[in-house]
Parts: sequence; C-alpha cells; structure tokens
Amino acid sequence: MVPMYLGKADVNTYDKGVDREFLVSNGTGNYGSSTVIGANTRWEHGLLVVRQQDSARHTVLASKLEETLYAHNKKYQLSTNRYRDLVYPDGYRYLQEYQGTPFPSMLFVIHSIFLKKSIFMPQSGTSTIVKYELLAAPGEVGVDIRPLFAHRAKGDAAEPAEKPAFDSSCSSDGVVGVSGRGHVSHVSFTASGELAAKWSSKPLWYENVVYEKDEEADGAPSDCLWSPGVGSIKLRKGDVLYVVLSEEPVSYSMEEIRLLESETVERLGGVVRNAGIDSPYSGVQDMIQSSSHLVADYKGAVPAIFSGFPSAQQRARDTFVSLPGLTLATGRGQAARGILNRWLALASESGGIMPASIAYCGEAAFGAIDAGLWFIYAVSKFCAHEGDEYARLNYAKLAEITERYQDGSKKLGAAMDPETKLVKYLGSPGTCHWMSGEADGEPLVNRRGYLVEVNALWHNALSFMKKAADLSGDAQGAEKYEKLASGCRASFEKVFWNKGNNYLFDWVDPSDGALDDAIRPNAILAVSLPYPVMSGERGRALFATCWDELYTTYGLRTLDPHHEKFKGRAEGRPDQKKKARLRGMAWPWLLGQFITAFMRFNPGSSEMGWSFVRPFTSHLRRGCLGGVAEYFDGMMPYVPNGDVLSAVSMGELLRVIDEDLKA
Repeated sequence: MVPMYLGKADVNTYDKGVDREFLVSNGTGNYGSSTVIGANTRWEHGLLVVRQQDSARHTVLASKLEETLYAHNKKYQLSTNRYRDLVYPDGYRYLQEYQGTPFPSMLFVIHSIFLKKSIFMPQSGTSTIVKYELLAAPGEVGVDIRPLFAHRAKGDAAEPAEKPAFDSSCSSDGVVGVSGRGHVSHVSFTASGELAAKWSSKPLWYENVVYEKDEEADGAPSDCLWSPGVGSIKLRKGDVLYVVLSEEPVSYSMEEIRLLESETVERLGGVVRNAGIDSPYSGVQDMIQSSSHLVADYKGAVPAIFSGFPSAQQRARDTFVSLPGLTLATGRGQAARGILNRWLALASESGGIMPASIAYCGEAAFGAIDAGLWFIYAVSKFCAHEGDEYARLNYAKLAEITERYQDGSKKLGAAMDPETKLVKYLGSPGTCHWMSGEADGEPLVNRRGYLVEVNALWHNALSFMKKAADLSGDAQGAEKYEKLASGCRASFEKVFWNKGNNYLFDWVDPSDGALDDAIRPNAILAVSLPYPVMSGERGRALFATCWDELYTTYGLRTLDPHHEKFKGRAEGRPDQKKKARLRGMAWPWLLGQFITAFMRFNPGSSEMGWSFVRPFTSHLRRGCLGGVAEYFDGMMPYVPNGDVLSAVSMGELLRVIDEDLKA
C-alpha cells in the first residue's frame, strides 16, 4: 500500500496547496496544523497549538515559520501567506512533493538545491519540531528562519485596535523566549556537526494575514502576527537544522533531538503495524495513522478519545461511537479498556449517570440523554472483541446506569414509561440529545417525548444487559432485562412506525400525540445496532427509505431534501450555517451505521459495501490529509465542514471496514 504522497501536480498552485492540510499531535490534545504550502487558512492553524490546564480553548502560540534561502546570489522565499489583497510570497512554486509518512514532509527544489522540511511532535513535553535537511546543493546555502507568534485563543480579537505588547529575550543557551498577550513560548535551534544558528533580534509585525477557510458573510477574518527576529545558518549538502517551538524553554542536543525523532517514527509506525485491519484499498493505512491523533494511549497518558481537530474535546457520544473503530479495530484493546474504565468511574461517582463530556482539567459535565446508552453500546463492542469478562466484572455498575433510565432523573433528562417500556426525553434544563442546539434562540430541531434513536439504543442496552446478567449469574436480573427489552420492542413499532412513508417517526410525544414525520437519519439505528429493535420486511423498508432519501456520497443527510426546512449547504450567515448542520448536512458516522445495516440485509455483499467506503479515498487527499471531516454538505459538491479530522467519522469507517467488510 502506497503511503500518502502528493506530487508537483497536486500542489503547483496556491488553490491546490491550501486545499490540503497536515496535522501533527502529541496525544494530549496539543497539535500543529497548517496547509502543505505553509499558508495558514484557518483561525486554529499553527505549528504549536496548546490547551492549557485552566483553559477551555486552544491557544495558538507559534503560528508559522518564514523560510528564506540564499543561493546563486539570489534570495528565494519558501513561505506562502494570504493577505487581504495578495498572496505573498509564492514559495509554493518551489514545492515538488509532499509525503505523509512517517510524518509530514515537504521537498523544496530550486535548480540543483533540494531542501526537505519535516514536522513532528514528540510525546514528551509540549513542542513542535521542524527539521530541515539539505539533501543536495552545489555549494554552501544560506537559510534564514523567522518564527511568527500569535499567542491568542479562538474568539480573541484578531486585529486589535492597538497592537499588543510583545517582547523577547535570548538566554545563554540560545533559547529565545517570547512573551505577549498573556502567554509565553520559546524557539531554539539545533544543528548538525559544528554548525550553529545565529540569532538576530529584528522585531517585525505581519499584518492583515487572512484566514480564508473561516470566511463569514462579512469576509474572512484577518490576524496580526509578531516575529522577534531571525535565526540564520549556512548549510552544505547533508547538513541538518532542527527548529524547536515549545511552551517551556528547552535546549536539545543533537543526540537528544534525534532520539525524540526516532521515538516519534517508531510510535507512528507502530500504530499501523499493530492494527488488525488488512485491506487492499489505498487510504486505509493513512486513516489508521491519522487515528493516532485521536487516541491518547501512550504510557502515562490519561486515557481519552478526542472528538477531532481542531476541537479536541472529550465528549461522551463521540468517544463511545468512535471507540470500536479507533481502538478495537486498530489493535488498541488496552486503550479501549482504560477509556471505558475512566468514564465508568465518573458515572459511578454520580450514581450511574454518565457524563456528557470531560473538560481538559478533568471536570465532568452532564446532560446528554444518550451518553449512558452509547456507553453500553461501546461495552458490547469491547466484549465482542476482547471477551465478556468486562461485562461480568462491571455488571453492577452497568446495571446502575440502566436503572437511572428506568427510575428517571432530571440530571439525565430521561425516564422510562412503565407502560410502554420506552424512554421519554424530559427536556429538563441543561439536558440534550445529539440534535440539540439553537440559532438565534430557535431550536435547530424541535424534538420531545419518545426519540427514535434513544429508544433504539435503549432496546440495545436492555438486550446486552440481559447477556451481562446471565454472565454474572443474576437469573432474576436476566429475566427483568429480557421482559423490559421485549416490552420495548413491542411498543417501538407500534409507536414509531409510519406506514405512509415506510419509515419511522423521528419523535412521538405521548402526552399530546404530537409527532414528527420528517425523514431523518436517526431511524437507521433501529436496524444497525448490535441488538436491532426492528428486522424483517419493515426493517428492510425502513432501510430502503433511508437509502433513497438520505444517502449521499459522504454520509446520511440529517433531513429529507424534499422537506421545507432542508438546507443542503453550509453557507451564508453564521446562524444559517449552524442550521444547515442538522437540517441537511451529511454525516459520515451515520454512514457507518448505514453500511452495517446494508450488510445485515445483504450478507455476502462486501464488494457493494466497499462502494460506500471507496469515495473517501479521494477525500483523504484533500482537507486534512489522511483524515475524514466531521460532516459534508448534503448536496453537490459535498464540501467538508466542521472538524477537519473527526473521531466519529474516522471511527465509524474503520469499524465497518474491520467488522463488516473483511474479505
């Protein structure tokens, strides 16, 4: 399988270059990201982007490096920036190729000069290291490196009325400290042999840098970046220069920095080697490698799955939906166990209510009605992959989670109806479902009462708990769960079946008989979960309607395109973009459930199943290279939106490749 590679034809224009982004990370939510041509096009782009312990937002410390090469009595600027009125410099003209393995590398070619630039993030410390190798040159080549710093978080004013005060100092060991906007960061240089970079203090502002990917109705936001000076060095063929951008002051020897590099290479290579997926299709290896950014699974790390980048949140739904694909399918069984244990411990501390999210500082927040149900789904997948012992050992804690749905809780926002055995969404303040949200005070999707996906998950949880009770020798519990699951299943079709369109109502309110007959993708869970609540002819009919009305190349639409509120593209004002997210956008994670359902109704049709996955091969070569976006426009040309690398999107595709599409 050929690793991620882009040739000259893929990056020989500005538009092609900025359409392709790289990502490096250290497994703690800190990252570095930009386009392959070095032009930052997003507010969250930067070579060193960190989330400090007391902050809910990422901070862009080091934005980028401006590289200038001197040879043949000429100056060649390798950087590229987009300003309000122009693109300057145009260093993308010298970029000949990009490689994504073992980490992002760009090769600049100027006549007989070949300069390779590689970027990686060690797991130890908080730093991004940029490596420059002079692979070929007819003689001595001068190189200037000018670092640019932002020191601002998402939501901060980009172009303040008065420029903030920045300052810098250079220590005796050559570490340059930069302070400004309430933050401190550092840059240092390490070169091979007897070489040493000379630091010159030459402060300079870069103004009106435009982030075009974040363009709103009133135009793209612009930024001002500060540079403290320039590091200069003379290189000959075979020489190497490392530039270290760090949160804390660090000065590495060549031996230390090479060790960090080899450890990073081994770590990323191990992710691919240890994965249990063996696929002949190009791109799968790139997806597996990209999954390393989403899982904190190294020694000493707090076990976690990050929602994606640049968001890097720890959200229950994202974690449990993506866990089977990101951990079990890629050979990270121990990481999966650690993640489940961490969330289960937090739920137990709260009397069986699963948190909705975990803040960077470790504090849990609550209110997601389906968090506990998705957790039991993840446990069922873990047991199917790693053995049933986990369910037996944690049976009492799992039972406590289901009991909270049975007896009801305002903190959870749900309660089981003792007559129908269906779970009702109470709509308590601070509680939500996955389609919750507002724009200009208006709910994105009005929902109440029995929610279709919540009750599909509830039936799945009850059915698994019957198995867990059997494993634990709890005959009385097994009988109870079997009766509850049977009652839920019987009520489900009676309440939700919409004969008029061979589909399911999205929600039904038993208190007044109100219902929603809009065709939404939530119904797919009724036929895709490990313990489906529907099967037979009605299940097939449901699936066929979903395929006909909601399927697109990159996911299932969140609303039937014939509906009056359908909005198929994320365009216009911010509130309109927000509405489109759940009124027409297509989500790849739902496509994963769709493919599972397809294979359930069409066993032996793996080649057709691959037809749903193969289109992502081309997407992997655009956007975040090797990654899958959070959601896409629900109509042509299917522009990606949201996180450029999404845990739920990546996780579900890897899951179906592993579970459903193996030859």
